[in-house]
Amino acid sequence: MGWLVACLAVGSLGAKPTQGWSLWVLQPSRPGLLTDCAMPRGLAWPLPAALTPPHAPLRLDEALTVRWQGGQLVQSGERDASGLPQERAWHPFDSCFVLSVAGVVVAAGGVVPRVSARLLRSDTLVIQDDKPGRPLAFTLLPAFPAELEQPVPPEWRAALTPFSKPPGAQPR
Repeated sequence: MGWLVACLAVGSLGAKPTQGWSLWVLQPSRPGLLTDCAMPRGLAWPLPAALTPPHAPLRLDEALTVRWQGGQLVQSGERDASGLPQERAWHPFDSCFVLSVAGVVVAAGGVVPRVSARLLRSDTLVIQDDKPGRPLAFTLLPAFPAELEQPVPPEWRAALTPFSKPPGAQPR
């Protein structure tokens, strides 16, 4: 929760998501301390911008897929005028994430690489593909290491199912 106090303002507020869900990334309170990334489900998000921290959360608007037990959340992403993918404004390793639906936290925790040996007992976003020029791909897990077949919290199923596509759906 330490990063929560340090990150109460929001970046990228001018751009509204075109879907009912959004994925945010931010730096943990201390580099590499992903155990502080968890936050309560049901909390309003993004948090009020009344307090200005040194590191504001960033809403990801690039093409990405978040795979979870109930399907996939697919975002087509935005490109610049040249049609080329925009340069990534965040470091994909050792970051915190917040997945929100209708302005409420559904999942929050650490972003880790697939080969990571971390034992996080909170929501985890595992990077499956982060190659330049390709859409980001993640797997959302209730803890890491865990399997996609592990039961998910009922809140995830209720909030994410209406926005999920069947496995194999690709961003347009």
